[in-house]
Amino acid sequence: MLREIAELDADLSKSLEESSGESPHDQHMAETAAVTLEREIDLTLQDNARAALVQIDRALRKLEDGSYGRCDKCGESISEGRLSIAPFATLCVECKRVEERTR
Repeated sequence: MLREIAELDADLSKSLEESSGESPHDQHMAETAAVTLEREIDLTLQDNARAALVQIDRALRKLEDGSYGRCDKCGESISEGRLSIAPFATLCVECKRVEERTR
Protein backbone atom coordinates (compact mmCIF):
# COMPACT_ATOMS: atom_id res chain seq x y z
CA MET A 1 0.00 0.00 0.00
CA LEU A 2 2.82 2.40 0.90
CA ARG A 3 4.59 1.59 -2.37
CA GLU A 4 1.40 2.26 -4.34
CA ILE A 5 0.94 5.63 -2.62
CA ALA A 6 4.58 6.55 -3.32
CA GLU A 7 4.20 5.66 -7.00
CA LEU A 8 1.02 7.72 -7.28
CA ASP A 9 2.71 10.63 -5.50
CA ALA A 10 5.59 10.47 -7.99
CA ASP A 11 3.23 10.32 -10.99
CA LEU A 12 1.14 13.20 -9.70
CA SER A 13 4.16 15.38 -8.98
CA LYS A 14 4.73 15.70 -12.72
CA SER A 15 3.12 18.57 -14.58
CA LEU A 16 0.59 17.92 -17.33
CA GLU A 17 3.27 18.75 -19.90
CA GLU A 18 5.67 16.21 -18.36
CA SER A 19 2.93 13.58 -18.26
CA SER A 20 2.18 13.88 -21.95
CA GLY A 21 5.72 14.55 -23.06
CA GLU A 22 4.62 17.47 -25.18
CA SER A 23 4.18 21.19 -24.93
CA PRO A 24 0.59 22.21 -24.23
CA HIS A 25 0.66 24.18 -27.49
CA ASP A 26 1.41 21.00 -29.49
CA GLN A 27 -1.46 18.99 -28.06
CA HIS A 28 -4.90 18.45 -29.43
CA MET A 29 -7.73 19.15 -26.97
CA ALA A 30 -8.61 15.43 -26.86
CA GLU A 31 -5.03 14.54 -25.86
CA THR A 32 -5.09 17.13 -23.10
CA ALA A 33 -8.44 15.77 -21.90
CA ALA A 34 -7.08 12.21 -21.84
CA VAL A 35 -4.06 13.25 -19.75
CA THR A 36 -6.33 15.22 -17.42
CA LEU A 37 -8.65 12.23 -17.03
CA GLU A 38 -5.69 9.99 -16.19
CA ARG A 39 -4.59 12.46 -13.51
CA GLU A 40 -8.10 12.54 -12.05
CA ILE A 41 -8.12 8.74 -11.91
CA ASP A 42 -4.69 8.75 -10.24
CA LEU A 43 -5.92 11.30 -7.68
CA THR A 44 -8.91 9.10 -6.89
CA LEU A 45 -6.69 6.03 -6.57
CA GLN A 46 -4.34 7.99 -4.31
CA ASP A 47 -7.23 9.10 -2.07
CA ASN A 48 -8.56 5.52 -1.90
CA ALA A 49 -5.12 4.12 -1.07
CA ARG A 50 -4.62 6.67 1.71
CA ALA A 51 -8.08 5.88 3.14
CA ALA A 52 -7.32 2.14 3.04
CA LEU A 53 -4.01 2.74 4.81
CA VAL A 54 -5.83 4.63 7.59
CA GLN A 55 -8.24 1.70 7.97
CA ILE A 56 -5.39 -0.81 8.04
CA ASP A 57 -3.51 1.21 10.67
CA ARG A 58 -6.67 1.41 12.77
CA ALA A 59 -7.19 -2.36 12.54
CA LEU A 60 -3.57 -2.94 13.59
CA ARG A 61 -4.02 -0.65 16.61
CA LYS A 62 -7.18 -2.59 17.53
CA LEU A 63 -5.19 -5.83 17.31
CA GLU A 64 -2.60 -4.37 19.66
CA ASP A 65 -5.14 -3.17 22.24
CA GLY A 66 -7.24 -6.34 22.06
CA SER A 67 -10.37 -4.74 20.63
CA TYR A 68 -10.05 -6.14 17.10
CA GLY A 69 -13.19 -7.96 16.02
CA ARG A 70 -15.48 -5.95 18.32
CA CYS A 71 -18.11 -3.59 16.96
CA ASP A 72 -17.30 0.04 17.75
CA LYS A 73 -20.99 0.83 18.21
CA CYS A 74 -22.54 -2.05 20.17
CA GLY A 75 -19.44 -3.89 21.42
CA GLU A 76 -20.59 -7.26 20.08
CA SER A 77 -18.29 -9.53 18.09
CA ILE A 78 -17.99 -8.91 14.36
CA SER A 79 -18.56 -12.19 12.52
CA GLU A 80 -15.57 -14.04 11.10
CA GLY A 81 -17.23 -13.95 7.69
CA ARG A 82 -17.43 -10.17 7.75
CA LEU A 83 -13.84 -9.84 8.96
CA SER A 84 -12.62 -12.20 6.25
CA ILE A 85 -14.26 -9.97 3.62
CA ALA A 86 -13.39 -6.66 5.29
CA PRO A 87 -10.60 -7.18 7.86
CA PHE A 88 -10.74 -3.47 8.72
CA ALA A 89 -14.47 -3.56 9.56
CA THR A 90 -15.33 -1.58 12.67
CA LEU A 91 -19.05 -2.36 12.81
CA CYS A 92 -20.98 -5.61 12.98
CA VAL A 93 -23.38 -6.37 10.12
CA GLU A 94 -26.43 -5.08 12.00
CA CYS A 95 -24.84 -1.78 13.06
CA LYS A 96 -23.49 -1.30 9.52
CA ARG A 97 -27.01 -1.81 8.10
CA VAL A 98 -28.40 0.80 10.49
CA GLU A 99 -25.60 3.22 9.58
CA GLU A 100 -26.25 2.79 5.84
CA ARG A 101 -30.01 3.24 6.24
CA THR A 102 -29.56 6.54 8.05
CA ARG A 103 -27.34 8.06 5.36
